[in-house]
Amino acid sequence: YFEVQKVNQFLNFELVSSSNIHVINSYHFTSADEFDYFYEFVDDGKVVYASEQPINTNEILEIPAFDDTEGEVFLNVYARLRRSTIWADAGFTVAKEQFLLVEKPAAKFEAGTGTSSVQESDQSYLITTGKETITIEKATGHLISWKHADNELLKEPLKPYFWKPATENQKHNNYNRRLGPWRNAGEEMKTVSANVSKQDGCILLSFEKEMEIGAKYTLTYQINNEGKVLVRADYQPTSEKLPLMPKFGMKMLINPAMNAITWYGKGIHENYPDRKSSEFIGEYSLPLNDFVVNYPAPQENGNRCDVRWMSFSDGKLNLRVEGLQPLCLRAWPWLESDIEKAGHPFELPKNDFINVNIDLNIHGVGCNDGWGAQTLEKYTIDANKPYSYGFILSCEEEM
Repeated sequence: YFEVQKVNQFLNFELVSSSNIHVINSYHFTSADEFDYFYEFVDDGKVVYASEQPINTNEILEIPAFDDTEGEVFLNVYARLRRSTIWADAGFTVAKEQFLLVEKPAAKFEAGTGTSSVQESDQSYLITTGKETITIEKATGHLISWKHADNELLKEPLKPYFWKPATENQKHNNYNRRLGPWRNAGEEMKTVSANVSKQDGCILLSFEKEMEIGAKYTLTYQINNEGKVLVRADYQPTSEKLPLMPKFGMKMLINPAMNAITWYGKGIHENYPDRKSSEFIGEYSLPLNDFVVNYPAPQENGNRCDVRWMSFSDGKLNLRVEGLQPLCLRAWPWLESDIEKAGHPFELPKNDFINVNIDLNIHGVGCNDGWGAQTLEKYTIDANKPYSYGFILSCEEEM
C-alpha cells in the first residue's frame, strides 16, 4: 500500500536550492494551493525542527534554512488534505518526499583506550579486551563466540552467507533454480590462509578463502582495545557467467532475549531495493514480532534498506551493527529453511535465537507480475563483479 501510494502521488517535489522546494502538480483539476504543506529537519534520524510552510504563487515552498544540526541532515516535506473528503479526513498525507542535505561522515574505527591480547591454539584465536572475549575459528574464519562479561551473545557464528528465501512471486519465476548455486556457497568455502598481526594498535585477523562457485573471498577482522570488531568482506569472481547472487553479506544467530530492535535507516515498514521510495530514513524502534512480516504464505520478508546502524537489546546489553556504508538488514526468529518449508505462519517453529542478516545488498522482490516476470536487472546482484563492504560490531551495557 505505502509504496503504491508513493509512486502514484500526484504532487511531487524538487529541491531547487538549499531548502526551497518546487511543488510539481500533476492534478488536472486541483490546484497545488488547495493543500497544506509541512516540513521537518531530521538530524541523525531524529526530528529536530518541524513547521508548516504555505506555497507561494510560483508553487515554491520557501522553507527557512535550519543550521542547528550536527550530523546527517534530511529535509522531509509533506502535502496534506486541508479539508476532509469522502475518501480521507483532513490532515491525510497525499504526497511526501525526503531530501538529503548533509551527508553522514564515514564511521570511524580507532584503537581506543585499554589493552587487548590474542591467544592462538590449533583450533582458534581467542581475543580478550575489556569485558569482551571473542573466539574466531581458524579453519573457517567464523566468529564462533562473543562473550560480554561471560554473557554469550551468539547462538551460531557470524559467517559469510549468500542465500535469501524466495518471495511468493519469485517461486513462479524459477528463482530457486536460477540462483540455487548460491544456497550453500558460504559453507562450501575453503580457507587457504589465516594470518594474525597488530595494525594501528588493533588486532588484525585475515582469512583468504576460495569459493567452489568460482570466486576468491577475503574475510578480515580488526579488533580494538574497547572490544569493537570491524568486519570486512571482499569478493572477487574468478569464473565467468556466474548466476545472479541472492545477497552479498553475512549472518549470525544471536540471543533471543535481544528482541528490541532500533535502527537508523529506511523505515518503519519493510523495504527492499525496488520497494523503498515510500520509506524515509530515520530512527525507528520495533519489537522483533512487529519487525517481521507474517505473510499468509511464509516467504522472504522484513528487510530494511539504507541502514546506518541497527541495535538489538535485551534491556541490559545492546548489540550494535554499524555500517561503513549503508546496509540491508533483516532479523527473524526463524532460519531461512524454516521459512521455505512452512506453508502457513502457524507452521513456523518457535526457535531459541534471532537470525540476523547483515548485507551490502539484496536481490529485489520483483513482482512486476505474479506468473513469471523476473526482478528488473538494476535491482539484482551481478556475481560477475567484485564487491566489498564492512561493518562494526560492538556490545554495550545499557544505563
